[in-house]
Parts: sequence; structure tokens; C-alpha cells
Amino acid sequence: MAAACYFVALFHRSSLAVAADAATERFSTSPATLSVLSALQLAIYLALQIPAGVLADRIGPRRMITAATLALAVGSAVFAVSASLLGGLAGRALIGFGDAFLFTNVLRLAAHWFSADRFGRVAAVTGLVGGIGQLAATAPLSTSLRMLGWVGTFSGAAALTAVLALSAWTMLRDRPDGPAGHAERAEDTAGAELHERVSASLKAVVTRSGTWHSFWVHFVMMGQFVAVTVLWGPPWLIESQGYDPAAASSWVLLCVGGFLAGSWLCGQYVAGRPRRRQRFAFVLSMLVAVTWLVLIGWPGVLPAALLTVLLLIIGVAGGSAMLAFDGVRAANATHRSGLAVGTANMGGFTAAVLIQLAVGGILRLAADLPAGPSYRLAYLPVLALVVLGTLGQLRQLRLMRREQPAASTTSG
Repeated sequence: MAAACYFVALFHRSSLAVAADAATERFSTSPATLSVLSALQLAIYLALQIPAGVLADRIGPRRMITAATLALAVGSAVFAVSASLLGGLAGRALIGFGDAFLFTNVLRLAAHWFSADRFGRVAAVTGLVGGIGQLAATAPLSTSLRMLGWVGTFSGAAALTAVLALSAWTMLRDRPDGPAGHAERAEDTAGAELHERVSASLKAVVTRSGTWHSFWVHFVMMGQFVAVTVLWGPPWLIESQGYDPAAASSWVLLCVGGFLAGSWLCGQYVAGRPRRRQRFAFVLSMLVAVTWLVLIGWPGVLPAALLTVLLLIIGVAGGSAMLAFDGVRAANATHRSGLAVGTANMGGFTAAVLIQLAVGGILRLAADLPAGPSYRLAYLPVLALVVLGTLGQLRQLRLMRREQPAASTTSG
């Protein structure tokens, strides 16, 4: 049920990319102005990750998941009935607010219900469900917009989301009942006070190398995936690569398919295995850097076969970002897992906001150039951020390996 709420969050998060043409017409605005809606939604999501983690640990995931899903429903309803850009901004702000609290709380719930060695697999499956929600915001959403129109599509999505919020309140429980729940509660509070100060919890989380390693893993893998599927992928495919909107949507769909494959593969073969997780994340991050280097350096239109490979790598990396939560859960105490997940989750969306600002700014400066060269220039910051995040992973891996012998000596 919690993963189903994350499904609708990804649907609402991704819907604007597919509905961009209809939104431009409805709000009587330009595509450049419309990009403010995406930037606002991402900025709200990023700003609320630490509060989301704190509230997940202190109020509990059941209440937060229900409230966040209701915020998605209200935001979609406002977006449906608004005919002005101000109303559209209000609707997307509410969607960003609800979205910000969902993933962290779903994984906080998982920390109560599943052991630490299974947590990574649960996180990967949750990402897989969210990826399917993103798929629903592609061709199915386009079909609905053609058949039901703007108001019918988004008001229908709001109604279904509200039903899901009510179901979440009815069905979810923060912890298992019975002996398993009591044992988990005892483990949750062993050696630490459950209601420790927020500053103490935050200090404990951010001083662990494992937290920052997970932050950089998410920074690399999720940031560039969001750049392609939510922000700049469709306009790049249309303006620089020469595809029509329908074909561009199909290419984005391929990238989302890679996300699903990455989530599934990591859940099956990588999650729960620390050494394998660290090596896999680092090698894949280097492959992502090579992918963006090829994408930027290729003169002219990319061949279809090469474009397929590049988009699949970008998508698989996006799905593999779920490994960040396996790592951050292993590095932090259970009673701080919400805050830890929120901190790691900031990585990819910090990168996404930086990409949104940098790519948009360079495209405006390079407006006189042809589309191909202007996008190649504009994508240079994406490559720079991927390289930065990969180096960040390497540094934190070295720190983690220095800390491990010290921990072993202390425990002995």
C-alpha cells in the first residue's frame, strides 16, 4: 500500500513533462516560463527532505504517508481546474510538497517491517513500483489527455489519489503487531534515546562516511536520470535530434524501462551485499560519465542504436540509485533511518536542481546557436556533476575503509 502511494507520487511528479504542450496552451505561457513549474516542484522536494526524515522518525510513516498522498490529490485537483499560471504554480507546489514526504516515509515504514539485510531489496522494489508510476505518466497519460481532456484527466487522477490516501490510513500500521513488533521496538531504542534532539540526530547522520557515500551515489545516478526524463530529455530529442513529440516520448519511455530494469537487477543481485554494492555503484557511475561524454561529444544526430544504448544506461543508473538507501540504512541506527534516507535522497535532487538551472541558463545564452551545439554546451554541467559525484564516492569509500579497522579495534 505504501509503495502504491509512491506509484502515484511518481505519476504526478512526471506528468508535467508529457502534458507540457497542453499546459502551455492552457496557461497561455511559453515553454521557458512553464519550466518554472518543474523547477518549483523540484526545489520544494529538495528543501523538504530533512523535515520529511525528521517527521518520519517522530510522527510515524502512517500519518505522513496519508497526509502526503492527500496533498498530491489536492494539488492535482487545483492543477485540473486552474486556467492561470498562478493556479498551475499552486497545484504543482502542493504536488511537490506531497511528493517530498512520500519516499522517505515509505522507506521508514520498511525499516520497521523488514530486517536490515532485506531493506535494500525492499527499497529497490519500491523504486520499481515508482518507475511503473512514471511509465503511467507517458503514453497512458497522453491517451487520457486526448480522450478526457485536461480537467477530466487531472481531476480523475486527483479522485483516485484521494481514494488511495483513505486506503493508506485504513490499512497501514507503523510497526508489526505482536512479538516481532516489540522486538523491533526494543532494537529501535537500544543504546539510544528514541526522542533525541533533532540536532543530535542530524549530527549523527551527517558525520558518517556511509551517509555521504550514499548521498553521492544518489547524486550521480538519480540527478542525470531526472535531467533526461523530467526536465530536458524531450526538448533535446525534439530540437537537437529531430524527433517528433510522439517519438521523443517513446525514447523517454525506453529510458524509464532502463530504470525498471536497474531497480529489479539491484534488488535481486546487489542490495544487501555491501562490497558488491560499493563496487557496482562506482563502476556504473564511471559508465554514466562515459555515456554523457559520448552524448556531448558526438557530432550531429546520434545513430538510433547508440541512442538506445545511452538512454538505457541512463535509465539503469536511475534505477540503481535505490542502492543509496541500502547503504545509508546500513550506516545509521534504525531510529534515525528516516532522517538518513532523507539526507541521501537529497543527493539526486540537489543535482537535478543544479542541472535545471545550469542547462536552462546555458540554453538562454546560446540561443543564437543551432540546437545541436547549444544542447551539447548545455549538457556540459551534467557531465561535470557526474564526475564530481563519482569522485565524491571514491573519497568516501576511502574514508569508510579507514574507519572499519578502527571500529573493529574498538569493538575488540
